Amino acid sequence: MRSIKRKIYPRKNLNSYIQSQTTRKLPLFHGDLPITEMHRGTEQTSYIPFPLNPETRSDVIPVRLHFCETIPQARQPISHRRVCVNNGMVSITHLKVSHGDLISFQENDARIRGEEIRRSFYKEISVEKIIGKFLNHPVRMWRRTKTEWFHLLKTKRGCRLLLKSRFLQQLRSSMQEEDLERTKKFGSEKVCLGSSFAEHNRMKRNLYHFKSLFLSKRRNEKNRNLPYPTSSPIGDNSDLYSNSTYFSASPHQFTKKRRIKRIELPTHYSEVNHRTLKAVVSYGPNIGHIPHDIRLKDLNLLLRSGNGRGQNI
Repeated sequence: MRSIKRKIYPRKNLNSYIQSQTTRKLPLFHGDLPITEMHRGTEQTSYIPFPLNPETRSDVIPVRLHFCETIPQARQPISHRRVCVNNGMVSITHLKVSHGDLISFQENDARIRGEEIRRSFYKEISVEKIIGKFLNHPVRMWRRTKTEWFHLLKTKRGCRLLLKSRFLQQLRSSMQEEDLERTKKFGSEKVCLGSSFAEHNRMKRNLYHFKSLFLSKRRNEKNRNLPYPTSSPIGDNSDLYSNSTYFSASPHQFTKKRRIKRIELPTHYSEVNHRTLKAVVSYGPNIGHIPHDIRLKDLNLLLRSGNGRGQNI
């Protein structure tokens, strides 16, 4: 009889097994409380799949927004009534956040936490993901350079010294020239930075062109009689351009470009301000896909909505 039941109901047994396994794993990560709530079948949990429901909790969303590093770290300010949902203080860590809710910190906490979060957030982006992959130095030299940069970024004076470096100034000037050309062409200035991944691609592209020009000049001085190689030494690593839009075939031929397939990213937490620590939550169709697309906003710039009107977070 057992074998017959297995043949007749394989799908039902498999689904119940997966659901039981998920039920066992979720308490280790989120606690026992959301499991009982999800089995009640309320309206708030009906449209989200069972394993993805914890992504809507008030202690998980600050981690996804990079406001906190871990879930226990996010639960502490919530339990101390320092996190606000729709401008109201919240002390429930398992609160379900609905579509369009505003997540924010109180002013004092936002001022203190904002500096630390921005410092660590931009450190990871600028040093690790953008510049670290493109410096054509040995590993030991880059480790020493990265350690020095991290040490400088801890203080305001170190940040000023780092921003005055020749390398970052040339990178910034190239990006400003690109913005000026876009302004002349379209007649409007860029309002926001856009998604962080788009900024990565843009800085990667500008930084790649800058390094390619530098290497080509250096190679011309040393080996004038030798022909150019077929590919750039930077372009040999295909993993560096997994998220890039363009890739140049050689350092001296910038007109020959091969388009790489663009990666589509979800847009769940679309409006994020890492200066004031405010974010508008919006759930997309693929709520379980991580990393979430995060748009970095400037404090003094207006956020344009779809109908053209500006609104501040």
